[in-house]
Amino acid sequence: MPAPVWLQTQESVELHTAKVGAHTHLVVEQHSRVATQFKSAALTDAGTVTIVSPSPGDAIVVTDVLYSAEKVNGGSMTIQFTDGSATVIMKSAIVTDAPVDGNTSLQGRALGWKDAQVDLVGVGTNLDCNATIFYYHVSGEGVLSFADWDALR
Repeated sequence: MPAPVWLQTQESVELHTAKVGAHTHLVVEQHSRVATQFKSAALTDAGTVTIVSPSPGDAIVVTDVLYSAEKVNGGSMTIQFTDGSATVIMKSAIVTDAPVDGNTSLQGRALGWKDAQVDLVGVGTNLDCNATIFYYHVSGEGVLSFADWDALR
């Protein structure tokens, strides 16, 4: 395959193209496909663990969530956005009667608010739950306070 050719707009913004045969194509990719990272966390007893937190003043966009928990009496697991004062639950599952295992692909651009981290919260003794969060960071203009973020829901 020939090497990509870089073009610039009148505003000096580079556009990525690739020549395939006799045709030149504009190469376009979603930011989430090139910037997404992942982190995992697990709990073996009741408690809270931070899965991922943004840099100060930034926000996190969650693209995918994987989670599982074994059956345990009185057990539950919750995945949540929180900044320490405001909390919004992304996923909650009660595992008293059956184990849970699932994934969610968030095509709606699940943006957190300024300084909101993603936590895994477990309830129950001998709990065995885990979660993996696929995410990328947002900084600058795209970062909202909780009040502004909440007003958009």
